Amino acid sequence: MGTLLRRSKRQLLFVCVGATCFLAQYAALTAMVAAGTYRPLADALGFAISAQLNFALSARLTWRDRPTAARAPWARWASYNGIALISLAVNTAVFTVAYHRLGNLPAAALGVLAGMCVTYLVCDLLIFRDRRTPRTVSGAHRRPRQPARAARPPVATSWDQP
Repeated sequence: MGTLLRRSKRQLLFVCVGATCFLAQYAALTAMVAAGTYRPLADALGFAISAQLNFALSARLTWRDRPTAARAPWARWASYNGIALISLAVNTAVFTVAYHRLGNLPAAALGVLAGMCVTYLVCDLLIFRDRRTPRTVSGAHRRPRQPARAARPPVATSWDQP
């Protein structure tokens, strides 16, 4: 039960961090467009700013219980920025496929949701992985193996005895 509560709390924190970073990205985009920056460039710069804020908040809040000693901070940062680019590609692909049928807002929401799922899975299983305990493919913690017991001599039955 404790693992389920921790996972739910982590997912809620993940969504809150994502919403905060989306607002930061939108604020940066709006400010740069108001200052005369070309809209696609302003969007890309806003995304880059948001990705760095997202990494910092994710490390401090969402994944704070995961040990950091196993990997250098720059390696986590580089990995996170790599997944941010993959997430952006997923987001853009989903939006491109969906906006003709759904319109801009639902397609954008669907793209963000798809990118968010990819980001969460990769962060949970790779970037901020808990290296203290082994995990199964499903993400559940494996119990440590018990040492093999010494083989017992077979039990003699009445027909085995001379």
